[in-house]
Amino acid sequence: DLPRPSLSAEPGTVIPLGSHVTFVCRGPAGVETFRLERESRFTYNDTEDVSQASPSESEARFRIDSVSEGNAGPYRCLYYKARKWSDQSDYLELLVKGADVTWALPQSQLAPRACPQ
Repeated sequence: DLPRPSLSAEPGTVIPLGSHVTFVCRGPAGVETFRLERESRFTYNDTEDVSQASPSESEARFRIDSVSEGNAGPYRCLYYKARKWSDQSDYLELLVKGADVTWALPQSQLAPRACPQ
């Protein structure tokens, strides 16, 4: 079986709104395609821009130039090698922090309140 890939984020997993983040997916040497998935398998990016990180390891980098609230959430990656797809990596949770502290409040406190009759 193919070894599972690993996924990391640079500069980290907590990114200020509007800053950039790069997801780095790593797998064994000889990978043809890396895929970065959001929490659903239907949202993904593929890249064949694969570089050799070392003689035994290849990697691909997925950059988001300006993160928004919509980029927050879990990501994972997988790769294509020897005519089959690998298992997915563990999930990596991307957190987007804004200057507006209300984003840290629970949703229930942000929801409009029903007026008593």
